Amino acid sequence: MRWSRRGEWGPEIFGGPSLRADQWAPLEAQIVSSDLDAVERILDELTGFMDYFREDLEGSPLTGVTDGQLAVTHIAGTDSFGRRMLRVRFFASGPVGQASPNAFERLAKAAGSLVDELNAEGVEIQQIRWTEQAYLKRPF
Repeated sequence: MRWSRRGEWGPEIFGGPSLRADQWAPLEAQIVSSDLDAVERILDELTGFMDYFREDLEGSPLTGVTDGQLAVTHIAGTDSFGRRMLRVRFFASGPVGQASPNAFERLAKAAGSLVDELNAEGVEIQQIRWTEQAYLKRPF
């Protein structure tokens, strides 16, 4: 797995809040696997209890599922090498020091649950690339 770290992302060095209550902290996983259907099935199993949403985000429609504090979207595509991949985006809210668990704890738990379930089901993963995205204004 690869993790692309952005300096301005995450809790500030001294533990102060860097994420506001009206923002989401997005984390994207680009998953390359020979069995993307199994990856998508596992993702659906993990998020099956969540409610469907459709919102406009920065002028583009965004659809996925949410439990109010964590939202998950996914779309199939190809990577720069032409391999089939599933792009999964996690959006979490909750400023550090003001919410428990905070956005970054939610993201870590969601990412860990996905990886653990893929391993438990024996799904062959060629690559997972994790990328922190810039904060977004929370649409709901």
